Amino acid sequence: MYFIYLSLWLIFSMRLSTEIAVTGAIISIAVYRFACVHMRYKPATDRKLLRNLLRAVRYAFILVWETSKANAVVFRIVFSRTIEIEPRLIYFRTKLRTNVARVALANSMTLTPGTITVALNDGLFCVHCLSGKMAEGIEDSVFVRELLKFEG
Repeated sequence: MYFIYLSLWLIFSMRLSTEIAVTGAIISIAVYRFACVHMRYKPATDRKLLRNLLRAVRYAFILVWETSKANAVVFRIVFSRTIEIEPRLIYFRTKLRTNVARVALANSMTLTPGTITVALNDGLFCVHCLSGKMAEGIEDSVFVRELLKFEG
């Protein structure tokens, strides 16, 4: 999908004219063909990259939404007249296979207020939660489901 190269060419050129667009199109096609022939690059790689890019954008929106919801819960806990927290450590195993997905899950939980990933060892997570309600369903959270889609 040489249009990615063309898009970069046009962005880096900082202006748009017929000569720049035609030159960019020719160079983009040449670079793409070179990558396919000499670097064993396949168009299926582009499709996978595009699909994962869309999933990454979706994951970012989900992360922002879940962080906002957790912020509201922690806000209520902090500003309530009575402290009603039940801090606990929970341990769970995940179905995620890759270390990248596991680390993404650990970081997502740590970014979400009220939970902190304390340890991660071969798919075994140790997470500190402010309350039992926050701990419910954490092993099958929306983060896990989305990351499983990434892994295929």
